[in-house]
Amino acid sequence: MREIVKQVTREVGGEEKTFQIRKMNALSGSVLLKFVAEKLLPLFGGMQDMFAQGIQDGETVEEVAKKRTDAIITIIPQALASISEEELTSFEERCLNTVDILMPAGWQPVMSGKNFGVEELEHDPIAVLLLCYDVLEFNLGGFFGGKGLSSILPRKNTSQ
Repeated sequence: MREIVKQVTREVGGEEKTFQIRKMNALSGSVLLKFVAEKLLPLFGGMQDMFAQGIQDGETVEEVAKKRTDAIITIIPQALASISEEELTSFEERCLNTVDILMPAGWQPVMSGKNFGVEELEHDPIAVLLLCYDVLEFNLGGFFGGKGLSSILPRKNTSQ
């Protein structure tokens, strides 16, 4: 049977919270896939190319790290410049409208339309971005040959 909900745990305001992600319907999922293909995949493709190159003869680890850091500092602003504020806000709203948080009274929507339902998240951009990543991974995982979105995305560090 197809999985239509997934639970994840994220830190919000210094404490662990449980979230439930619901699958998007096919139309919303298609819009999400279009956004990822247009805006995010070029960024990750460039980063993968950069990390696929090993250490060349005569290079130190520090030199390679500096070269990769310089490349990332070039790639990220270019990718971000291709995403308007409206596109980013729409993307985040679409994602967060599929997420609920477990509260003492039960599941509560993280967002309803354009409004936050959880005050702590409204002021926690890192938690919001990590939840959006979780939504992407859950909703588009089957598109990437069963390996999931993580097959093309760098591993996330949830301690930051």
